[in-house]
Order: sequence, then structure tokens, then C-alpha cells
Amino acid sequence: MLELFTYDFILRAFLIGYACAIIAAILGNFLVAGRQAVMSDMLAHTSLAGVGIGVLFNLTPHFVAAAVSVLASILLYFLGRQKKLPKEAISVLILSGGIAIALLCVHLAKNNPIALETYLFGSILTVTSQEVGMFILMSLLFIAVITLLYNRFLCFIFDADFFRSKFKFGIYFELLFMVMIGAFVALSLKIIGGLLISSLLVVPVLTAQQFAKSFRASLLISVIVNLIGITIGILSSFYFDVPASSAVVLSLILLFVGALFFAHVSRKYFPKLT
Repeated sequence: MLELFTYDFILRAFLIGYACAIIAAILGNFLVAGRQAVMSDMLAHTSLAGVGIGVLFNLTPHFVAAAVSVLASILLYFLGRQKKLPKEAISVLILSGGIAIALLCVHLAKNNPIALETYLFGSILTVTSQEVGMFILMSLLFIAVITLLYNRFLCFIFDADFFRSKFKFGIYFELLFMVMIGAFVALSLKIIGGLLISSLLVVPVLTAQQFAKSFRASLLISVIVNLIGITIGILSSFYFDVPASSAVVLSLILLFVGALFFAHVSRKYFPKLT
């Protein structure tokens, strides 16, 4: 078992995986509480357009994807405030456009060595030291921002109308939150994949809600669930030669099913404990 940690690529995978797990759990709680979980899926697919543009013009896919994802999140925010435009429909519109651009760019750049599949399904075992360092710095920055603005983010998520009336510059806090989501999703593409990143944001929160009696408790439990999912995924990939991203997502789903069953049994047979 200990031989596992003699490999540098495994250590890098655990470092960036755990950082991703913590931030995903924190941001995911705000998304689920604000009924905006679909936004994570939209941004993940849209950011693939940035990967395609980067591939086509020989630019760094991570940064182009982050720029596209942030722009998409800002666009969604402003269009979503138009009462005549359903927010879910706008998400589908932006998502479809992002996928179309990604496929077109990759088709035009046939000889480029960068594979779109890496960003579709993730490749946590191939991350570099530079990518690990960059992601950890981003994670620390996000944690600092969320800690400083925790109450305002909570107010915005649970009562947006009150938040906008109370804070004169509330729009900037809302935009900051959207930008953070967009940047996180884009920079996580290589870790867990554009098709799967929303699972890391949403499923652990659903699991935590089976037991949590407060928002803070949900934050803590979902972080633990995500860390377990990342651990199982990396170990499964190393020992059983399966895709790490798939193993992570499937383990998270199994944990949710287990939590759902345990919570049901507890409520039925041990009501005084729940």
C-alpha cells in the first residue's frame, strides 16, 4: 500500500484531487441551496469551447477555457435577470453553443496533439507540478474570499431580492460568486472532466443533506464525502486500471445511495435519533 506514495504522479493526483474536492464541496453547497446546480453543468460544457479555441490557435487550453467559462457565467447572470427569459433555457442555449464551438474548433485543428478527450473525461493522473501549484493557489484564494464574504454569499443565495435591496453594490458580490464558479469549473476540466465535474459539485451535497441539520454541517459532510470519493477514485485507477474520473463519480453516487438508505432506515426504525 505504501508503495503507492513513492510515485510522484500519484502524490500530485492526491494533492490536486483533494484541493478540487474541498472547493467543489463548498461551492456546490451554495449552488444547490440557490437552486442553481444546472449552472455547473452549463459552465462545464461551455468551457470546452475555450479548450477548442486553445487547441485551434495553439493557446493554453486551461486559461482560454477559464476565460470562456467566466464570460459565460457573467452572460448567464445578466440574461438570467431578464424576467422574460427562463434561466434554465438560457443555460441550455449557452451550453449548446459552447459544445458546438468546441467540436468545430477541434475539427479544424485535426493535427493538434492535444486531445479533447482529456478535458471531456479528465486525467487526474497526468497533471503536472505547475498545474498542482496553480490549482492549490486558486483554492486558497477561493477559501479566503468565501471566508471573508460568507454571510453575504449566504444572503445572496437564500434571499437574492433582500440582498439586492440591502447592499448597494450587491451586484459585484453576485458577479464575484459567478466568476468563482466559472473559473473553478474550467480549471477542473483536466482533473475530473467537463462531463463529470458537476457530479463533484452536486452529489456530495445531496449526500450531506441526508444527515446535516444546518448549512455549516452540510459543508463539512460534503467535503468529507468528496475527499472519500477522490481517494477511492485514485486508488481504483492505480490498482484496477480504471478511469479515475469514472471511479470518483461512481463512488460518490454509491455513497449517496448508501446515505439515502441509511437515512431512510434511521427515520423508520430509530426516529428519536433523527
